[in-house]
Amino acid sequence: MSIDIQFLGAVGTVTGSQFLVTAGDRRVLIDCGMFQGAPEEVRRNRIPFEFEPGELDAALLTHAHLDHCGRLPALVKGGYHGPIFATAGTTDLAEIVLRDAAKLQQEAEARWRRRHPDQAAAHHAELRDEQAMVEAGEAMPDRLRAAEPTGATETRAALYDERDVDQTARQFRDVRYGEMVEVTPGVHATFHDAGHILGSAIIELRISDGREETTVVFSGDLGRGNTPILRDPARLSHADHVVVESTYGDRDHADHEKAIEDLVQAVAEVAGGGGVMLVPAFAIGRTQELVWVLDDLVRDGRIPRLPLYLDSPMASRASDVYLRHTDYYDAETAALLRSGDSPLEYPGQAYTNSVEDSKAIRTAERPLIVVASSGMLTGGRIMHHLKDFLPDQACTLLFIGYQGEGTLGRHLQTGGRTARIDGQEIEVRCRIRTISGFSAHADEDELVAWLSGFTRGDGAPQRAFVVHGDPGPAAALAERVRRELGLEADVPRYRETVRLR
Repeated sequence: MSIDIQFLGAVGTVTGSQFLVTAGDRRVLIDCGMFQGAPEEVRRNRIPFEFEPGELDAALLTHAHLDHCGRLPALVKGGYHGPIFATAGTTDLAEIVLRDAAKLQQEAEARWRRRHPDQAAAHHAELRDEQAMVEAGEAMPDRLRAAEPTGATETRAALYDERDVDQTARQFRDVRYGEMVEVTPGVHATFHDAGHILGSAIIELRISDGREETTVVFSGDLGRGNTPILRDPARLSHADHVVVESTYGDRDHADHEKAIEDLVQAVAEVAGGGGVMLVPAFAIGRTQELVWVLDDLVRDGRIPRLPLYLDSPMASRASDVYLRHTDYYDAETAALLRSGDSPLEYPGQAYTNSVEDSKAIRTAERPLIVVASSGMLTGGRIMHHLKDFLPDQACTLLFIGYQGEGTLGRHLQTGGRTARIDGQEIEVRCRIRTISGFSAHADEDELVAWLSGFTRGDGAPQRAFVVHGDPGPAAALAERVRRELGLEADVPRYRETVRLR
């Protein structure tokens, strides 16, 4: 029986995770994520699937971030009626993420139609042109390319609606860590804790034809060791092939204690100057960790207790999920919970559920801290905060997470002095700070250390496939893996199919 893997996303880029495993006549999809970042990447979301969704036997989901789960409703809408296997934490969070994505897409499409009521026919023709060019790998002409990061890519055709999300949720099948499940005859999957966000998983796929078994391990997004709330990523020792992420494949993060000191300094800077610390953070994972750290620092007297606005309804719902799944916590967080100290509540924190409450933050008494999504400044409530606070010298824009190529976040992080938001040119006068030690992704050393677990004894894989990284980090990690671990390491191309057996 032949076994192939086709790389349909997260190659040459960080986002759009999607890998199709074909074993004889069986087809299993690992992740079905959205492309994010530069306009050329976002346009890939409209390309038809490389396969017929109805011919899939199973879909498996590593975790609930949009770049891993965001196209699942489009898959279901396209005819996939089978099971979607994931941990319970992932299915609970993914439903929140997908409902929010559907709502935002429909709202964006409605806005575009109101602004361009007479352009529907021309718009559909343009979509066909864009789709053909993206499929062919051609560069976008100037008329279809954003000249600079604008903070959001306008959605003119929603990929799916909330009814598609309803059906997707009905197809979720919960799996426990360490439990081996048969996802289709002859194909078994075991989900191991990835330590990235709540419920995140490393997927170990075992494929057998009755005579020979092949094991393929998908790292998903690997977390870091010794970080708050969650356990460290599981270490595996056997695989025939490993598909590993490389988001930070060419660099190491700052030490966690150094990151804490930098955060203490940033808070003190804002508190002393009567300003605002604006933190773009992913609603799931990063927000909960930041709240944990801020609460700990207030408890220890290392920072003053500034008002904290958590300006993301999705983050509020995600935090509720975190509080329901305490069995995923590490020993330290579990002990805090038993002592009666909630690890996910900062004293006096305020969730702003309405847009009006969000916009009222601009007149709130300072100093204060605002945590808002989106994490890469590609939309969401943080956009009106940027308009308010980017020109203010007393304010700090603090990045604590990855900023994708082509995003407004990357533009500002790398020194951009202006930002175009909603057609308005905003001058950047605030402080821009980056703290890398809070990343939820393993860094270069941690990725190599995780892979080294496979090289002991007879567990060494035949090949490692390096994915989920921009070209530079992916190539750097592959080279280091070859040099230090003696493994064959490839960086796949978009749509490439590789024969595993």
